[in-house]
Amino acid sequence: MIKKLLIMGCFVFVSLNGAVMPEGEFVKEKAELAQLKRDLDGFYKLKEAEYKKQKKELEDLNNQIKSKMDKVEALKAENQKILDEIDKKITDKATILYDKMKPKVAASILSEIASNGNINDVFDIMIKLKDKKVVELLKLLDTKTSTQLMSMIKNHKSKQEIEGKK
Repeated sequence: MIKKLLIMGCFVFVSLNGAVMPEGEFVKEKAELAQLKRDLDGFYKLKEAEYKKQKKELEDLNNQIKSKMDKVEALKAENQKILDEIDKKITDKATILYDKMKPKVAASILSEIASNGNINDVFDIMIKLKDKKVVELLKLLDTKTSTQLMSMIKNHKSKQEIEGKK
């Protein structure tokens, strides 16, 4: 029994001495953790401010780019309109010239233009000529070109009829 008391006494003594932690060390660790938290909070706020500043700068740059792109698109549309007007005037003048030419001469010129791969230019001129002149020219052009032009004229007239019904 003495052995038991002695073992229990040793156990209690070791347990009580092992659980004791000086109070100063606990307070010191708590203060260090609080300081670390303050440092991390400050660092986080600093980085957050930097991020917001950079984000605003990027948004400003993006807005400037969009503004300049809008200006470029407007200028591009305006230039395209001018080019279309110039092209229309040239086509109109060419139409007047072809209308006054002898059919054989006009057909040879239009055939050359079509053989160079500009059949759309020939089509633009043909749809503006008088029907009688178109028939004469189609007779004088080669079969392939005449067929292509007739198909294009037919599609054009169909589109005009559909648009006219709207």
